[in-house]
Amino acid sequence: MRLRAYGYHIGMIRPLRIVLAYFWVLPVLGQPNPDAIRLHTATSPDGRFIATEIYAGPLLIEDRSNGRTVEIGYGSRPVWDDAGRLHFMSIEEGEDHSETIRYHVYDPALGLRSLLPDSAPRPEFVPSPHPAPSRAKRMVPATATVTGLAGRSVFLDPGHSRTENMGLYSYSEAQKVLRVGLHLRQMLLEQTDIDTVFISRTTDEDLVSLTQRTDRANQLGATFFYSIHSDAGAPTANSTLMLWGANGQGVEKSPQGGKRMGDLMIEDLTAAMRIGTRGSRADSPFYGATTRTTPYLHVNRASNMASVLSEAGFHTNPTQQQRNLNADWKKLEAQSAFWSILRFHGASRPKVGILTGILSDIESGRPLNGATITIGDRTYTTDSYESLFLQHSNNPNELANGFYYMEGLVPGGSVEVRLAAPGYYPQTHTVSLKDTTFTFFDRGLVSSIAPTVALFRAPDLQDARIRITFSRPMRRDSTEAAVSITPSVPFSIQWMDDLTMALVTEALMPDTEYAVRIESVAEDRYQHPMSAPYQTTFRTAPPDVTPPQITAIRPNEGGSGVVQRPIITVEFDERLNVAALSQEWIRLEAYPDGGAPFDIPGTVRYVERGNRSALQFFPAQDLPGNTAHVATLASGITDRAGNGTAESRTVSFATHQSQRTHAMIASFEGSGIDSWWAPQQSGSTAGIVTEITGRVADDAVVNPLFGSARSMRLNYGFMANGSGLIRLYVGGANATVNPRFTSAGLLEAYIYGDGSGTLFRFMLRDANAQLEGSPWIAIDWLGWNRVQWDMRSGQAVAWAGNANGILDGTLYTDSFQLAPSMTSTLSGDIRIDDYRFTTIVSETSVEETVETIDRIALLGAYPNPFNPSTLIGYRLAVGGDVSLKVYDTLGRFVTTLVQETLPAGQYRVTFDGSGLASGVYIIRLTAGGEVRTGRMLLLKLLLRFLV
Repeated sequence: MRLRAYGYHIGMIRPLRIVLAYFWVLPVLGQPNPDAIRLHTATSPDGRFIATEIYAGPLLIEDRSNGRTVEIGYGSRPVWDDAGRLHFMSIEEGEDHSETIRYHVYDPALGLRSLLPDSAPRPEFVPSPHPAPSRAKRMVPATATVTGLAGRSVFLDPGHSRTENMGLYSYSEAQKVLRVGLHLRQMLLEQTDIDTVFISRTTDEDLVSLTQRTDRANQLGATFFYSIHSDAGAPTANSTLMLWGANGQGVEKSPQGGKRMGDLMIEDLTAAMRIGTRGSRADSPFYGATTRTTPYLHVNRASNMASVLSEAGFHTNPTQQQRNLNADWKKLEAQSAFWSILRFHGASRPKVGILTGILSDIESGRPLNGATITIGDRTYTTDSYESLFLQHSNNPNELANGFYYMEGLVPGGSVEVRLAAPGYYPQTHTVSLKDTTFTFFDRGLVSSIAPTVALFRAPDLQDARIRITFSRPMRRDSTEAAVSITPSVPFSIQWMDDLTMALVTEALMPDTEYAVRIESVAEDRYQHPMSAPYQTTFRTAPPDVTPPQITAIRPNEGGSGVVQRPIITVEFDERLNVAALSQEWIRLEAYPDGGAPFDIPGTVRYVERGNRSALQFFPAQDLPGNTAHVATLASGITDRAGNGTAESRTVSFATHQSQRTHAMIASFEGSGIDSWWAPQQSGSTAGIVTEITGRVADDAVVNPLFGSARSMRLNYGFMANGSGLIRLYVGGANATVNPRFTSAGLLEAYIYGDGSGTLFRFMLRDANAQLEGSPWIAIDWLGWNRVQWDMRSGQAVAWAGNANGILDGTLYTDSFQLAPSMTSTLSGDIRIDDYRFTTIVSETSVEETVETIDRIALLGAYPNPFNPSTLIGYRLAVGGDVSLKVYDTLGRFVTTLVQETLPAGQYRVTFDGSGLASGVYIIRLTAGGEVRTGRMLLLKLLLRFLV
């Protein structure tokens, strides 16, 4: 069985779904196919049932009493216990070749299959006595000119199965490496005298487990095991790697040979792919298993012959994956491995005549679709949307590899090569061919299309520059001489690069129409002039006379139950004059019960994104609990045109009183982001612009509340179809890297928002390995904000597989997820910091405060703070005389709200402060000889937008 250890493909039908303790509807079959490859059989203690493991097929159980056979799904190594139950195993392999062994048990009498814990006792597995199949000596074809491999055999293992490990553009690692293996098998069988070449799978429908691969190779007695893979990681990563079996000290397994093959293959493969390399490495030390006594990788550990595993570049790298799509690129990789195998066996390499390379636009470097390479009467046409890429994209301009591969040329000769592409000047070259390896011939073609203005951006209140972007890189001198502005104003020119220039002038008048003209003498880099002059007009904006307008404030006015370390945020509709930023722009005061107000120290930070901005105040300490606070935004805050706010603004809120414990899940300090996979490594990530999507460590933008030194930055770009998903996955196997917790608390993370409206959620795995997530949270704020999921509510969203929306048992993090909303922007970046699990030991807020003494209880005022009125609640356990009065903080009497005899019960009374000044007032409740006091805050400076 092969399952992804790290994720699900949305929309894919999984090959097997394991559910604990439920009855399967088992199909009744006839006799198993006699041609099926049987790896292992096991007979039940009573002799009634025979279990048979079918290679690349399901486990079968034959009932000898009636001759009927049933399937029980995929699995390996069947063995019966004394109670007549069948035990078997499966191995789940992750993208990084980590393995999770699952033990299963099946009761044929009940038709019940279940998943066993790792610690469950298991019967001893004894290999079945199936001998290796006999085979006649291979008839070596006349085309086999290479000798020296007679008596040898190789087991080729295209890694994974079906469409597992989906890379970019809906093309999986499994699909790609299968074709490399098939090409390599054909080369070995047709060109050498090798005894035979086995292969673990031959179609995209085959489903082969790790144990079946090695069991089959061992049974066949192959002399070498070669496992073919490609790698995954960040979109910028791309390299080759060979991994041979060794213990934690790098001592190669026996029989040896994997290291020597890996050393040869890494040379040939790296040269063929023309990318970087991480070398030929011992597998256990490579994965950090320095104390391991056996090889790390299953294919190296369980195979009885010399072995090596290759990683041929990254299917998550956009450049590499577009080459992987090409049918002949797989042949190039196979040719490289073929030469390595010949070197390993000391065989002479036959002379070759292979011309290959990349054709691209000489200016942009973009590979060319539909370009032709002609040698004599042979023509090779590079992939195009119509010929290939339409299978992988709805955008005709998204994909291109420019790759060509022409074999069968005369080794060591010279050929005339003609290059052409629509919209480009043709070229002709004479190329001398090498006779021992590939002849690489890359060329850039020059566009024959005249340059044009591709984008014009007029100045606005935020950026006074005029920006002009051309379709082609330009000659700066000829372009600068061709530009004019009417009415004439002095300007200078700044070049962003050879494509984009900015006209810089401070002489433009407001609310005035101007024309920009570029004469046709402006030339591109290859001295091709524009085909016609370019001219456009624009009108400058009216003068900015409006001060910044507040668009949002956090916490909300009058909010209660606010956390004791909040972030005060004020957002504006334009960018501020950050040069005038002052720590006095936001002031926070506490209003304690019965005491004088005092300042809360803190730091003011500024954030801007596009034409929006925000001021944030970060308290230097926890705020006092169950206390009213007032944040004051100073007057005179100016925009970049010098317009200042005329009045100060206030927002009032009350904190809760909370005792909490925090367990850090990820602080992202040091190398803390390394355990979080790049989005492209997750098979569930889809609908992204991969070139701009990735995660990196950020030392500049960090959460100021807790002294953080590093955050994790996630850059994202979604395709315009609105169905994208980013899954930022963290490895779940190691509890040190990925701590465990329960649903009896909160998940909290601090997210630096970009105001895009992009959706964010937490995704967890529970004790049943089910994927359960939080509700989506729209990132509609700027700067830092605390987001939380209160798991105590039991609110969860089932995501994939057999998830049910219930958080069962011990939990751990699967991923952070992002998705576009109907109104969100398609690209941006956020930061994530201080991700933690919080347990609330005790918590009260102003309106929740209830005295626990039996006789009377003052329930507090709501709302609090208030303007101008509030409801004050109280409860009487027994009837009697009741007095409820209000005083100011100096002890002066204000009013009597209640003075009467009342029966037991719960009451509310209105207090109207219309005629009173803003401030703190004391509530005094007297009944049955007992006294309770509380306080409330009257604030008449309510939030309002400035004018």
